[in-house]
Amino acid sequence: MGSTPVGYLYTPQQLAGSVRYGTGVLLGNWREDNELHDKRMMDHIEEKETMSLTLLKKQGKLGPQLVPVTLSPAPADGVMRYGDVVVVKSECHGGSLAVSLGQKLVSETMDLFGVFGTTAPEAMARNAIKFSSYDGIPDGEPILYGQKVVLEFSDALPVKGFLSSMRSGRSQLSTQLINKQEVFMQSVTVDRDRQSLSPIDCAWTMHPASVDDRIIAQNTEVLAGCPFILKHHFTGKCLAGVNMSLSSDFGQEAAICAHTYTETGKVNKLMRETVGRPTNGLISRSETDENMWTVLYA
Repeated sequence: MGSTPVGYLYTPQQLAGSVRYGTGVLLGNWREDNELHDKRMMDHIEEKETMSLTLLKKQGKLGPQLVPVTLSPAPADGVMRYGDVVVVKSECHGGSLAVSLGQKLVSETMDLFGVFGTTAPEAMARNAIKFSSYDGIPDGEPILYGQKVVLEFSDALPVKGFLSSMRSGRSQLSTQLINKQEVFMQSVTVDRDRQSLSPIDCAWTMHPASVDDRIIAQNTEVLAGCPFILKHHFTGKCLAGVNMSLSSDFGQEAAICAHTYTETGKVNKLMRETVGRPTNGLISRSETDENMWTVLYA
């Protein structure tokens, strides 16, 4: 076997410099390579110590959002209560409500962060949500259908915020790929006595999944295992999980919006006729799976 030609091992500059290299030369080509390597290593160590490395900056950005959070134990009586920390899961795509602090929406008056549907199975700071009362009802009291609730994101996040929405015509928040009313986490301030300092944009009401049960279920207790819809109190639009992928700091995740998805009139009529329910023109259309949500306990 022949040896490897010298030209394949060194650059033309290194070959030309080898003849003229001597003790009086400060930096030869080989010495220069060593100096550059040492300089890169010093720059790397400096960036690591100052936390300016790209990997460390990304870990510092995503780490607080991925902190594990302990959910509330399942209620013995099956009734949801204010103060419960749960994961809110979509019946459409199976993802859970989660905030991404890297997707900050354009707003001049408040801090707004994008909300997505994550498929991560574990509970963490970005998808653990606490149900609180908008009207100041203390924690531990049962949640009733029709009451205004506030969905707080975990205290483990560096930013305190509530799930919120806003009428699309009020301001241009961000590029809306799904062309529906935006849902986001709004940064808010809560006082020491837990009095509500959040605007009406953060208020939601819970309703049974079945349209026929809406009226009789008002002011009755919300059962933890039953699907429900979350209606935005100010705009009347329902929280929806859509089978469309959007980019976030955590990859491709499902889109979340505020829009009431209903069945077509003919399909709705046929389904009601099948189970023997009234089919007159005054009935309300049923929402589809996009608007259905459930909660998961520990």
